[in-house]
Amino acid sequence: MNPEYLALPPARRRWYGPILLLTVFLLEIMLWQHLERQRSFCQTTGVRFASPIATDVLDQVETFTTSDKNTQGIYASFWGQQDVTISTSNGRHADAVVGIGYYGSAEDCLPVPYQQGCSPSIYGNECALSEALAQTLFGSTDIVGMKVLAQKKTYTITGVFSAKESVFLFPTQENLTCAELRGVSWDAPKEDVETWCAAVGLESPQCIVYGPQRVWIMTLFCGFPLFVVGVAFFVTTIRWSCLWPKGIGTVFWFVLAVLAALMLPNILDSLPGWLIPGRWSNFAFWQDLAQSIHEQQQAWKLCAHYWPDLIRR
Repeated sequence: MNPEYLALPPARRRWYGPILLLTVFLLEIMLWQHLERQRSFCQTTGVRFASPIATDVLDQVETFTTSDKNTQGIYASFWGQQDVTISTSNGRHADAVVGIGYYGSAEDCLPVPYQQGCSPSIYGNECALSEALAQTLFGSTDIVGMKVLAQKKTYTITGVFSAKESVFLFPTQENLTCAELRGVSWDAPKEDVETWCAAVGLESPQCIVYGPQRVWIMTLFCGFPLFVVGVAFFVTTIRWSCLWPKGIGTVFWFVLAVLAALMLPNILDSLPGWLIPGRWSNFAFWQDLAQSIHEQQQAWKLCAHYWPDLIRR
């Protein structure tokens, strides 16, 4: 043990444990709050394409989704970003607004919390505005039911979402370059996405954003401080067990070993398939996995980034 720690008065040493636990507790609160925010933003598997998706391909996707060929049960929503100009009947207008056009579920394409109303549907000319854009056009966020003019169409406002930038969310079938998929398998997301793209007639994805897998990795990271505390407690228990009567120590470690053996299958079942090698003796698996992760990171850096990607960080 550290001699400097032993040199401290016993009264001061007693405070080290509670202070450490309090620090870990506060750190865990911050980490889990951030995780819950990311969990709401990363419920889908994102796909980025190099060119806009044609309207006839959207029809093919809709037909495939409801057919028996969709054995994976994947449901897709599409979106894209473009600059739009918006005006109101009171003469106000906003130029170079971030326009997020979507086809499918607006909540999957732009998962943001709403201050007023709700997200627009795909039916009819409905839209949603960011808080900043609502203040610019109307001077208020209480604007549900009002109308705006954009893209030579009149839209009815269904909701106002939280955002400091001027953002306009509206249904469209043009300039869609991204997709958000639900139903992608947990164990083989890359293979599922590529198979689905080929089945519906889409080009090979430029980049895949693994939302649920990202949340799983962040969950491990959030639990790391608790893991460190658990290891410290385990080491302390080993030291104190040397002072226990021999019979009590033997029973304690036997029960602990049985519990560990019972928990191991559940722990292995909770791991995703892409993290489990076919043979545990195949050490090349981990090198290939690291290479695959590196390639995905490079593909993400090279593809175009949009405003919804910022809120997912």
